[in-house]
Amino acid sequence: MSADCLILNRDGRPLSFFPLSVVDWHSAIKLTLNRKVFVVKDHNDWVVRSPSMALNVPSIIMLSNYHHLKKEVKFSRSNVFSRDNYVCQYCGKKFPRNDLTLDHVIPISKGGDTSWENVTTSCKVCNNKKGNSDLKPLTTPKKPTLKHMMRSYLDSSYNFKDEEWTKYIDID
Repeated sequence: MSADCLILNRDGRPLSFFPLSVVDWHSAIKLTLNRKVFVVKDHNDWVVRSPSMALNVPSIIMLSNYHHLKKEVKFSRSNVFSRDNYVCQYCGKKFPRNDLTLDHVIPISKGGDTSWENVTTSCKVCNNKKGNSDLKPLTTPKKPTLKHMMRSYLDSSYNFKDEEWTKYIDID
């Protein structure tokens, strides 16, 4: 799915951060025509046409009604990689996502669990080296805050479709 339009909650903040609440232009126009959202900003010079009308493609839309959000970061493979900045926590090298695995600091076989505090990012070589040894990660894994994850997200090489999106992604 393409990320053509940022969706904001009624309070002006993104509906979600991980993943960032975006939709393709088709969905953005459908939401607008169904009056479920207000258009905050259109893309410059992007118009779609039908036989009977021309419509500007929205860049930023806001929900008509407020949607209550959870304040915690969901535990997921992608979020662990993002928390650790795609860096193996054993050798300290940065890797592409496909070359990384999740590693249980305390193996499940020894009573460890699958949680923010016991799972870390590992390259495949280090994960095989570790096995059931006592190799320790360079940093102690911990549950990230939304602020930490947002900084990591903004510091990554993610390119927004419209630079104005950054005005609505408040990390302070």
